[in-house]
Amino acid sequence: MSPSKPKTDQKRTPRTTRTKSPPRFDLTARDVELVRVVLVYRFLSTHQFWWLFPDASEKNLTNRLRLLFQHGYLKRLKLPVSSSRDSMIYAMTEKGAKLIAETDNIERSDVKWKRYINDVQPTHVQHLLAVNDILITFRNDFEAAKDSGKLADYRVLRGDPKKHRLTVQVMDKRGHRQDVSVIPDAIVLLQPAESQHGVFFVEVDRGTMSTKQWTEKVAVYRDYIQSNKLLADWRSQWAILLAVTPSEKRLMSIAQKTVAAGGKRGFWFTTADSIAPGTVLESIWTRGIDLFHLRNEETSPVSSYANAERTDLLEALR
Repeated sequence: MSPSKPKTDQKRTPRTTRTKSPPRFDLTARDVELVRVVLVYRFLSTHQFWWLFPDASEKNLTNRLRLLFQHGYLKRLKLPVSSSRDSMIYAMTEKGAKLIAETDNIERSDVKWKRYINDVQPTHVQHLLAVNDILITFRNDFEAAKDSGKLADYRVLRGDPKKHRLTVQVMDKRGHRQDVSVIPDAIVLLQPAESQHGVFFVEVDRGTMSTKQWTEKVAVYRDYIQSNKLLADWRSQWAILLAVTPSEKRLMSIAQKTVAAGGKRGFWFTTADSIAPGTVLESIWTRGIDLFHLRNEETSPVSSYANAERTDLLEALR
């Protein structure tokens, strides 16, 4: 019989709690970069750091993040998510903001971060993380495409309520005109080498919107894309909505509703697990109208998606 382990009353320190005596730590230039990207993206999961710093080893990055947390430069959040890769989230702290100010030789007040920024509901953090997946992978892949000559230039913008509100006028039930608007989760501008630039609005769907909410969004996007405002705001005569969904089942469902609501052209779909570095410009996108036709021809939603024709963002620019 093997000897039993001695009993102990010592409890393991939760991963979101700092130890009383953190290990010795010397700040490096990479550590400052890690804190800086948290300032930019607000919340980042461990795998997103790996995407942002592909030249560094995952083990070393994870260790530096642990030390930055233990010494108070970053905060850890634990979210109730199904994927273990997103279980540990990092956010900014006052000490981290002061580090950026000292490094950049600016006043602390010039660092755009306040404590209340971290005080949001877990569901909102999860949405921000999903949007960050888009921003990080799009920027990485477009930069590589620019280096290889596939793109002349690009811009990837996080949707800003003050700058990027897309507004159209509609008639209410009493016949009165009223303004309705949407704020895309992201806006992508792609400039190919030999043709006009393309505009893509991005919606990250986590499966929490009702059918009514989604179809109302579709109507605004549809009317805005068909209006003169698109040309005035973005200097383009066409735009495409890119919808990223949590599953194939959800994708088929909202694609069907999108076309039924009048979104027959300019609405493309993919799943969140298709978004990763190196995939964004691949053929991972499916047109909503193609899914609509297949859904009405097939008996199984999954087989419809599997049989749907795929396209890529560069195809839209040709």
